[in-house]
Amino acid sequence: MQLDATLFFVLLFFAVVFISQALILPAAGSKAKHKELSERLKESQSKLDEEARSLLQEHYLKSLTPWDRRLVNYEVFSSLKKLIELSGYDWSLTQTLVTTSCLSVSGFLITMLLGQPIYVGLAAIVAVWVCLYFWLGKKISDRLAAFEEQLPEALDIMRRMLQAGQPVTQAFNEVGMEMPAPIGVEFKNTFNLLNYGYDMRMAIMQMAERTPTVSMLAFSSAVILQKETGGNLSENLEKVSKVLRARFKLQRKIKTLSAESRLSAWILVLSPFALFVFLSFINPEYVAPLYTDPRGMTLVSGGVVSLFIGAMWIRNIINFEV
Repeated sequence: MQLDATLFFVLLFFAVVFISQALILPAAGSKAKHKELSERLKESQSKLDEEARSLLQEHYLKSLTPWDRRLVNYEVFSSLKKLIELSGYDWSLTQTLVTTSCLSVSGFLITMLLGQPIYVGLAAIVAVWVCLYFWLGKKISDRLAAFEEQLPEALDIMRRMLQAGQPVTQAFNEVGMEMPAPIGVEFKNTFNLLNYGYDMRMAIMQMAERTPTVSMLAFSSAVILQKETGGNLSENLEKVSKVLRARFKLQRKIKTLSAESRLSAWILVLSPFALFVFLSFINPEYVAPLYTDPRGMTLVSGGVVSLFIGAMWIRNIINFEV
């Protein structure tokens, strides 16, 4: 009975985590998923000569610690490092791995000291890493959303600087000085690269890598297009700024119209868990078969899978890419 109860609550924990994250992580402000724009960015990167790419890679590796340089040679660690950078944290990869590993081992030892089965300890290890992934995903979403909201104002500053006769390099510096994080930091980093003699295309491509949003892809396309073919960059930035503001206006309208649907989704998804907790207090014998009878465990497993599928379905319905 104890084993069944333990397995049930472990399953319940993961169910709440995964289902809630399926609804929490928004589509707006997340990484750009538009196939055409992403392919255009990759095409622009492929036009960089081998020397430019080597310079970018060398600059990136110099910013890492010695241990991180070795770890990023492996795909799994390179992906984790990318997530940390996108989240805006200045953690090193080694520091993140050591801290998370210590928390995982601590969770495993605590479950063993409490006399729990070994699979609960393994579940605790997995839970720590899953929580790290979801936490980084949430921070990435918040950071990119904030960047997109600040970008139209940054473009207005750049436009005014260009109209005053200042070079585009100084316009990047002005945005970096005037705007708060995260956009101020990104523009300041780009200004530093340009000051060090980097080509405009290289600096913009690296900035787009650090903030892979639809708005950033539109901005980078405008700057690179002007760099290649000429034209009035100030006028192009004004048009991009107007388009981005109209896009945000549409996003907020969609969010307002879908507020009722999001609330309904939370109620439908979380009501089974709330009902279980409520019945556990007022009538424990009524819900006991759910975790003491093998058939109850089968029903719970099927219900959790169905809830997760339903949560993902609802998320796709109420989130729109604009």
